[in-house]
Amino acid sequence: MKILVVKVRLSKDVTYAILALMKRWTIGFVVAMVAVAAPWAAALAATPVASPAAATANPGQGLEISPPVLELNADPGQTVTAVIRVRNVSSGTLVATGKADDFGASGEDGKPKLLLDETSATRYSLKFWVASVPTLILATQELKTATVQIVVPKDAEPGGHYGVIRFTGTPPNLQGTGVSLSASVGTLVLLRVSGAITDSVKVASFTTNQAAVPADASHKAQPAGLTSSFFEHGPINFVLRIQNDGTVHEQVKGNIVVKNTFGKTVATVTVNPDGGNVLPGTIRRFEQSMANKRMFGYYKATFTGSYLDDNHKLASTVSFWVIPWKLILLIILGIAILIWLLRLAFRRYNAFIIAQARKR
Repeated sequence: MKILVVKVRLSKDVTYAILALMKRWTIGFVVAMVAVAAPWAAALAATPVASPAAATANPGQGLEISPPVLELNADPGQTVTAVIRVRNVSSGTLVATGKADDFGASGEDGKPKLLLDETSATRYSLKFWVASVPTLILATQELKTATVQIVVPKDAEPGGHYGVIRFTGTPPNLQGTGVSLSASVGTLVLLRVSGAITDSVKVASFTTNQAAVPADASHKAQPAGLTSSFFEHGPINFVLRIQNDGTVHEQVKGNIVVKNTFGKTVATVTVNPDGGNVLPGTIRRFEQSMANKRMFGYYKATFTGSYLDDNHKLASTVSFWVIPWKLILLIILGIAILIWLLRLAFRRYNAFIIAQARKR
């Protein structure tokens, strides 16, 4: 039996043609990959800078008031004094008419809600203890101090009592007509009456969601997402809901420590940096954002905090995953296409070799 051995030698032109074809396919594939991945890479590189909001007095159009919040302590039967400063920031003289009302929590975001329909004292009422709120006549840019007496009854129920002392600015020529220059501005008064007070606070829930991303040159603004434990990228919002089952307002403080798969701390987030209070019988929602955008893998966030003093502790844990699955699928697809192109090139190359051998 004779074995026929065929040796094929390609010319330089044929070799260059095959190499040029493979190069053109590879360049086309790389360009396509870059075009698809560029928006994701730009979003990954952008890291928003969080700027916590500060509590300020509301100047409105005519008056500004300070302090915005006043916390007082009193015993039953005691009279305490609230000192409030009011400034006229309009261009004319104003008559600042004072009034006291009760307030409560509006939802879980901590915003106060005026209670205007009360005709008798409630469990947490304060306005019926306010002796009187003075009327101030203020020239342009004039600042005056209003001294308000709060007379606590001897049989006052221990715990928290909440009211707002507010002023409405009216030009002198419109006084008595019911027309005012602007909405009223007020100081929230949180009064703690001593006695048998119940301090009871707990974590109602601790969850995560996709943090809102402001618009920039590379992408549009993205609203905050729904509660989830699986994300494609950061930043991540931590939503801590604190429930107050006691009889007095409480101020919760603490930190959220975030660790990665290897137990390394990657972020520490301060909870309630503005010192907001949780009113009794309510739930307040605290949202803190971890600005890290480039994240991958499993993470565990642990909240540790306290209220009243260091002996009243709170703790809760939540875990979540950050997997850029779109990018991973894109890479897998790219590798599959590259393998297919290489196999196609080798098949054509083999077919070309066989065709050349048959010609000889």
